[in-house]
Amino acid sequence: MKYTLEDALPNKYFNYIVDIVQVLDFHNARKWMSETYGYTEDLKKDQHNTNLHWAFTINWRNHKIYLRGNEELSWFKIKYGNPL
Repeated sequence: MKYTLEDALPNKYFNYIVDIVQVLDFHNARKWMSETYGYTEDLKKDQHNTNLHWAFTINWRNHKIYLRGNEELSWFKIKYGNPL
């Protein structure tokens, strides 16, 4: 899977942004995250999310998954490899 990783803090609840290039890869990653950490919702800026482990945003050609911390990031990398 092709993705990039950003360390910026886009939201006070999450530490990492995974920007996924292909929409099908994004949907597969979102499915895996749901199975691993439970369901979540589309994140709005600085919105509190019911799932503390992860969230996502979908915009035109912009597919991002937000991860809470190092544990979630480590499991994501184990599943999908290192970023580009």
